[in-house]
Amino acid sequence: MGALRMMLAEIRYRKIGFLLSVSAVTIASALLIAAPSVVDAYQRQTAAELSTSAELVQQEEAAVAKIKAEMEAFERGTEEELRKLEDQTRRLMRDMGFNLMIVHKNTNMADFWAADFALHDIPEEYVHRLANDRRLTLIAHLVATLQKKIDWQGRKVLLVGYLPEVPQPHMRQKSAMGYNIKPGTVLLGHELRGQYKPGDTVEVLGRQFIVAEIWPERGSKDDITIAMHLHDAQELLGKRDPPRINQILALGCVCEGERLPVIRKQLEEVLPDTHVTEFQSIALARAEQRTAVERKRKLIAASMQQNIAQRQKLLDERRAILAQMEASRARTQQIMEMLALVLTPLVLLAAGVWVGLLAMVNVRERRTEIGLLRALGKSSTMIAALFMGKAILVGLVGAIVGVGLGIVAARWTAGAVLGLSSEELRLSAAMLAATVAGAPVLSAAASYLPTVFALLQDPAVVLRDQ
Repeated sequence: MGALRMMLAEIRYRKIGFLLSVSAVTIASALLIAAPSVVDAYQRQTAAELSTSAELVQQEEAAVAKIKAEMEAFERGTEEELRKLEDQTRRLMRDMGFNLMIVHKNTNMADFWAADFALHDIPEEYVHRLANDRRLTLIAHLVATLQKKIDWQGRKVLLVGYLPEVPQPHMRQKSAMGYNIKPGTVLLGHELRGQYKPGDTVEVLGRQFIVAEIWPERGSKDDITIAMHLHDAQELLGKRDPPRINQILALGCVCEGERLPVIRKQLEEVLPDTHVTEFQSIALARAEQRTAVERKRKLIAASMQQNIAQRQKLLDERRAILAQMEASRARTQQIMEMLALVLTPLVLLAAGVWVGLLAMVNVRERRTEIGLLRALGKSSTMIAALFMGKAILVGLVGAIVGVGLGIVAARWTAGAVLGLSSEELRLSAAMLAATVAGAPVLSAAASYLPTVFALLQDPAVVLRDQ
């Protein structure tokens, strides 16, 4: 009987031992296939999901950056619009007039509104004191005037002397307001034009003046006004020595809240014997024009800020989710790799020891058979072939079954346990080939010592003991 037939007959006779050895190799082979495949698939899924999350974070970052850029552009545009509005307001105020009037504190405002001028004088020097005092921060465009009603050509008219605007060195210089009237000239209101035209000579309180300009109709007291340089008016009205005025016109700031109390407080610190009155209609018109754009800008800016805050919150949440995912995936990956790194060698070692122990048991059970074969003249090579051939067959059968079982286990673990797709689970052909080739080698190595033990037995001793 040949060695192969004897090996197959022995396997049929001792099926349990053979199946136990094959099972050990099968388990080791299946684990060798399943563990690396599942770990690699999980790593690929982790990389794909982290890449997707990172793209979402990048998209959100780009969206936030775009909104911020739009807001910066909007703010720049709004600032430019406000600057243009400031210029428009300044031009409008030239037409509307001043919104503040400073007079002597003893002025009865009821009498003032009835007469159109203040009865109490103040020194002309007051306007220069206001202009040079740094405590005065809410008043600009200071123009000293002297006003009085006079009889002119059989009618009551308003004589007004204007001093050119006095600059304030401590404040940003702006376009001057008021009138810069040359001495010796007058400006006539629309109702006083008569037969006069620019360049004509007109008499006012016994003195000759040249008509420099005739105002268009304004629908106000300007229509019955004769305007001239302040010093000319002072000489005509006997207020030149010392120089006197009866009111200072000015513009108040466009401030939030109550402006007038603050302005009065500042004025009281500089000129305690004066009083300031605000022309509400003019002040409100000026403020409303400025605040309309500012209010709109704030509403749009607030909406954009809210949008940025929401997108930033979403961005932070996605960053946190990405960080948590990275940490969680890293921990899981580390655990899986550690298990594969530790468990696989242990299973391989256990399988080798198990196959070796079963081979040793098989040698002991076949002592008599081995002795008879030796007594019949069978060579050591044949006896070694019986045991090593069986070990190789155990490894080969276990590897084939184990590879199939490993593939099934890898797919089940990847899909049912870890939720991985079939595309992410990739079985390595090199690993499959290495397992099929390596399992017989492992089985043969585990059976080497038992085979050597079988060859070293003396057949005479074995048969004598039987």
